[in-house]
Amino acid sequence: MAKEIFITQWFSDEMLLAGETLLKHLDETNAKVAAAFWILEDKDKAWELTIVSPLVENEGPRNYYKRINDINQSAKIDEKVVSLHDIRVSNNNNRIVKAIKNSVLGNAVLGNNRLGRNFMSGVYFEDMYLYRMDWELLSQKLDKAS
Repeated sequence: MAKEIFITQWFSDEMLLAGETLLKHLDETNAKVAAAFWILEDKDKAWELTIVSPLVENEGPRNYYKRINDINQSAKIDEKVVSLHDIRVSNNNNRIVKAIKNSVLGNAVLGNNRLGRNFMSGVYFEDMYLYRMDWELLSQKLDKAS
């Protein structure tokens, strides 16, 4: 079975690659990842990988975590995975996503960027690594039957 990565106060290449691998597997399962980013929580100094998808609202967070857990369980022995303990799932109403959306002009392409010490639309974040921000998926409302 795969090995969980160790999350530290410093953002590591191991965290970056493990997050990329998870996103690749989520894309392969049509998980509709609208935004994904590592964020350093200022008070706890702990990194969390946040996955934003309209499916979280549609399927419920428990089912979306199960989807991630299934991916982790099926990971190859040489793959590093992010523990569910270090992952947060959210629907499209995520406060960080809203803050970035309100601060960015138009539909700017955002992805694979390190954003440190930012204050956007009233929300401060100490450090962040943004994998993607898919404006089209973020504007979607899915039917419960989807």
